[in-house]
This record gives sequence, C-alpha cells and structure tokens, in this order.
Amino acid sequence: MQAAIKAVSVFGLILAFPLFLLIWYGTEFEPDRYTATDLASLTTGTPFFRCSCDTPDETAAAGARQYRAQLKLFDAIPVKSATVEIVERDHVIPGGDAFGLRLFTDGVMITQISSVNGKAGAVIPAKKAGLRPGDVITEIDGIRVTSNAQLAQTVQSSKGQKMKVSFTRNGSQKSTAITPAAAADGTYHIGIWVRDSTAGVGTVTFTDPQSGVIAGLGHAICDSDAGEIMPVREGEMVRAEVRGCIKGTPGTPGELCGFFHNDVIGTVELNCEGGVYGLAAERPDTAGSLPVALINEVVTGKAQIIATVDKTGPQRFDIEITRFFRAASQEKNMIIRITDKRLLAITGGIVQGMSGSPILQNGRLVGAVTHVFVNDPQQGYAVFAQSMVRTARQLAQQISRSAA
Repeated sequence: MQAAIKAVSVFGLILAFPLFLLIWYGTEFEPDRYTATDLASLTTGTPFFRCSCDTPDETAAAGARQYRAQLKLFDAIPVKSATVEIVERDHVIPGGDAFGLRLFTDGVMITQISSVNGKAGAVIPAKKAGLRPGDVITEIDGIRVTSNAQLAQTVQSSKGQKMKVSFTRNGSQKSTAITPAAAADGTYHIGIWVRDSTAGVGTVTFTDPQSGVIAGLGHAICDSDAGEIMPVREGEMVRAEVRGCIKGTPGTPGELCGFFHNDVIGTVELNCEGGVYGLAAERPDTAGSLPVALINEVVTGKAQIIATVDKTGPQRFDIEITRFFRAASQEKNMIIRITDKRLLAITGGIVQGMSGSPILQNGRLVGAVTHVFVNDPQQGYAVFAQSMVRTARQLAQQISRSAA
C-alpha cells in the first residue's frame, strides 16, 4: 500500500512540474498588456494561455477602450492580472530599400577620457570633474555646444579658467565645473575625445501613409566607442545603392557594400531604442500598404523578410520565426532564422545594413530585423512592428503639437 501511495505521489509530482513551469513562464514572460481589434479576436499568441476580460477599466484615459483581464492557463488557472486595449488596425507601406543616414548630435558625445601632459605632469581634468564616456556635453558657461570645433575653441578661449559644463547622462541633465589644463605646447585641454556626427546604412522598415513618418533600422544608432544612443540635433536619410555584399561567417559579421546618393528621402527626427524615425520628403502613395500585426498575433513559424542585398533591389526571402520575448524591451522581441538558400548564398545570413528589413507573416507586417548573432549569422533578433508603428505615431503627434 505504501509503495502504491509513493508511486502515485511521484507520478503526481511529475505531472505537476510542467504545470508549475507553465505558470512560471506565464508570470515572467507573458506581457501585462495585450491589444486586439475586438474582444472576440483576442489571442495571447501562446496556445496555453487565454485572457478573460469583460470589465471596463475605469482608470483608462478618456476615449480609450480598455479592459481589466485575467491571464489564465488552460482558461482555468489564474496566472496574473493584465490589461486589454481595443485598437484599430494600423496599415503602413512596407520598405526593404537600403538607405543612408547622416546624423549630427544634439551636443557632443564623450567617447574617451584621456590625460593632458603638461609641464606639471599628466592630469585628467575631465575625470576630476566627474565626466565619463557616453556623457553628452550640451553647454559650457551657458553657451550651446554644437560641434567638436566649437568645443575646442571654447576650451582654448578659457585660458585655463574654471568653466561650468552642462551635460546629459542616461537622459538626465547634470552639470559640473572643470578647469582646462595647459599642455606642453601651451594649448588648453580638458582630456576628452568627442564625436558630433556619424553616418551609416540601414533598411527602411515602413512609411506611415497617415503621418508621413518613415521608420528604419529597428534599433538605435549608438556611438561605436561609448556604446550610448546618439542624441539627434538634425539629420537626413538619403537613398543608398547596394552593389554587393561581404558574406558573413561565424565570428565575423558580413556587411552590405555600396554608396550614398544625394537624393534625400527624409529627415531624421528621432534616434531611439526602437529605431530611427523621420519625415518622408514626399507624401507616400498608399498603394501597397499592409496591415500591421498586433504583438499577440505574431506566431512562430514561416515568414519572409524584404531586403536589398545587391543591385537588383528589394526582394523577399524566406525566414522562420523561432522564439519570442514578448515582455522584453525593444530591439530584441523575437529570434529569426534565415532559411532562404538564395539569401544564404549571397550573404551567409544577416549582415550589417539589413537592420530594419521588414518581416511579413500571413499578409501582415509583423516586425523588423535588428541584430545578427555574431557566431551564427543565419540567426538574429527582430523587433515587433506594432511597437515601431506606435513610436512613429507618437513622433507624428509631437511634431504636430510643435507646429501648432
């Protein structure tokens, strides 16, 4: 009898373990917020979970159709509370064209701290003042800093007198006092290397016909030395012509090869974690627009990307969506694998310059390519399209308010 009870207990534990594992997964990785075009079409994107909701959320903003919900495992076991928002289906024009970027920063970004060698020995004024790589200097003694050359001229004119430096760090405004040091040749320095501009190439993800906002890359442009997102003062998107590709191999990412044209396709208004956004130079034609998939409508399985990898222009290539990180931050929401033999023969997988390539599934825009796995170029990360469209619409509202 005891042996039978023990066997039943062990069997029960074996059955319970997957159940507890699913509950843990739902708690940690399923999002706290879902969107749907109506309650009848609401899905979580994971077959084991369902959202039960019928109570309007009275705390929602005016005009928002929002409900309080309960995420349940097998539609029976409560896992956690969630919010469901009913939204209209967005439609955008998918991209796939390569484009060039020219950015000028809002201030100058510190990329490296260095010493100043003078008659009294080596000193590091910037370090003493508390500055570090990634900080963006915006003002000195109340004067706006707009370029490397202007900063150097301002430091020289100080003649070694203490200056007030205003800068941003991780989005917060700060200030400090710094005293330039005299080098052996009599010039003055504060011991920093800075950058005021950058350029690169990426792929257009979509153009929003409603607002005229053009979106690309799917990830932020960061300083190559400091690793921080570069704040944009102004910039432009130009047409790029791809002539070929350096094939990627494990451990060595490939890259698209080509050149920029002077044809401006848009301005750059925003550089953020979810991509680069600006205003299209010409109002786009709505022909060819596609519906945007809601995050919880995207599923694992077959999909396609639109990418330009040679002089033939944008083409569709087969991929597979293998994994999700629905509750993750932007840039790395899903893992994709290139399965198209044509693309693998040309690029070896995902290469630099393909960031922003739109991902299509079931006739909808579901995401954009963002990063390559360096040790396995056939795989990479992607961002959800709904997140990018939301950012584009928020930018359009900001621009509209500024214009008013």
